[in-house]
Amino acid sequence: MKTTLLLCLSALILTACGSGGGAGPVVTPDGTKINLDVSDKGLIGGQTDDGEIVGWHQDASFYGAWVNSSHQFQELRYQGTATPVQNIPNNGKATYYGNAVRFDSINEEILTDATSRINVDFGRKTVSGEITMPGLRRDITLHEGRLNGADYSGRASVLGNSGGSYNGGLFGKNYEETAGIVKFDNNPSLDTAFGGKRY
Repeated sequence: MKTTLLLCLSALILTACGSGGGAGPVVTPDGTKINLDVSDKGLIGGQTDDGEIVGWHQDASFYGAWVNSSHQFQELRYQGTATPVQNIPNNGKATYYGNAVRFDSINEEILTDATSRINVDFGRKTVSGEITMPGLRRDITLHEGRLNGADYSGRASVLGNSGGSYNGGLFGKNYEETAGIVKFDNNPSLDTAFGGKRY
């Protein structure tokens, strides 16, 4: 029988569950149910029926990674309360600063110490940005992509590999947050979830 797991971890330490808004329900590939609406904000994570999920919980969105117990299968995800299209401006710019999450297949652990910067030009309907990875890992460039309502997508690259793509969205009543994923079909070890808050 599958159990219900409430992610109530802050900085990966078990704490009492908070209350208030969140990013909604999650069902991991192993069938574990997680209610992010009652989870703490910030870096959260926990064990599931056959694995581990770790990610960043913002006020209206979540982005992170799940990996099974044998470290042979992973899933990146982002989700949340999308910004209503009528609340997205037709001019101006915004920059979102946050973090990024990737499964390190060499050390078999979920990394959470990368940073992200996402730039949105509402007048031109474009998105671009970068993900800065720690140590010797390759940084990811998010090349200029298109903003369509609250969703966006574009091409991504790292040094020596231009075969990536990204997609994401704006979250919160007034586009306060963003979250998305980068995928490299020719090298899934580079796949990364990212997000941030508008400043």
